[in-house]
Amino acid sequence: MSGLNDSEVPRITRRAALARGAGGLAAAGSLSALLAACGSSSSGSASSASSAGGATSAAAGSSSASSSAADMGSMTGTMTLLSYPGWYGPHEFADFSKEHPGLKVKTAVTGTTGVAAQIAQVANNPGAYDLSLAGVPVSSQMHLAGILVPLDTTKIPNLKLVPEEFRKALPLGIPTDFGKTGYGYRKDLIPERPTSWKDLIDLAPKYSGKITMIKYDSDIQGSFLKALGYSVNTKSEAELNAMQKTLLALKPHLQAILETDYSKALIQGTALFAIDYDYDIAAAQQKNKNIVWVAPTEGMSAYLEGWVALKGTKHLGAVWDLMNFHLAPKNYASFVNATGTAFVEPSPYIDKSISENPSLKYTPGALSKVEFEQYTGPAQVALRGKLWEEFLAA
Repeated sequence: MSGLNDSEVPRITRRAALARGAGGLAAAGSLSALLAACGSSSSGSASSASSAGGATSAAAGSSSASSSAADMGSMTGTMTLLSYPGWYGPHEFADFSKEHPGLKVKTAVTGTTGVAAQIAQVANNPGAYDLSLAGVPVSSQMHLAGILVPLDTTKIPNLKLVPEEFRKALPLGIPTDFGKTGYGYRKDLIPERPTSWKDLIDLAPKYSGKITMIKYDSDIQGSFLKALGYSVNTKSEAELNAMQKTLLALKPHLQAILETDYSKALIQGTALFAIDYDYDIAAAQQKNKNIVWVAPTEGMSAYLEGWVALKGTKHLGAVWDLMNFHLAPKNYASFVNATGTAFVEPSPYIDKSISENPSLKYTPGALSKVEFEQYTGPAQVALRGKLWEEFLAA
């Protein structure tokens, strides 16, 4: 199998295992308690998290100016990365250890049972972990919980290889990968050539029972907010209700809402449309050349994730070095080639099956239509979770 097809296992497993709508409701309450216990601000708004991220970036220069060798910690021993299973280059840590004799990198699994559990895992075990994979909403909440080290960009020169759009969206860590929600269709089985969310919605009655959808609340809700011209991160109850009305109107025409094997029916032709992730459609296209990826003209909801440094690490200098090592073009390409993810750093070493795939490649113009999901506060998490449960139950 190619690296692209191999990527289906870690990607699908880790996405399907994350918290669903009901889990989001539980997480909202437990996370609020955790943030309060950690002494964070009582405000959990997106603007608070965003401004906090900006302050962190601004503080990086001052923190680096006062850093000493002691501040950087030990360059020997073992440091631990919290991550999804296999979500790194296959030889990355062994190669890093060759450049840092006496220092070993090990991994521990995180992020597969929900946001609150991931943050509690770090907060309840201070100093046990050195860095963690975290998306934009999770990193914002970690910052509110006071468990992150401000990013020192002066120690990570390869960060400049990552386009500014990604760096601005994830100011608390180094961006590593992202994923967009769009849809695929079978060009050999339908005469239409849809290009928008509106096209899909309008075609749904004609192709009723031939449309599948991923079962992931924030990505689906964000997509249909974009379909209506709204922000993925809106807090407007009226806009959220309009999104819910659109989803409920579409639901009778769905064949299935899928937790795994998102594109299987599309590949087989038992479904004609699949509302799905870019990486999954890219893998499906390797199996059936008649599958077309659509990046809807209204825009797309997307997640962005990366590595953040954790408070209590005894290897801070090594953490910065590992981040920089990960972003070195050959090392970064090894990670992308092994996982098949949409990449945040162009590299000539990325397999052409990925770098030239219409589902995964991007241009600045295309990125301008992508909106990354943010943490919008516990009240919003609870409201959206309630809407999602109502949609599933309808």
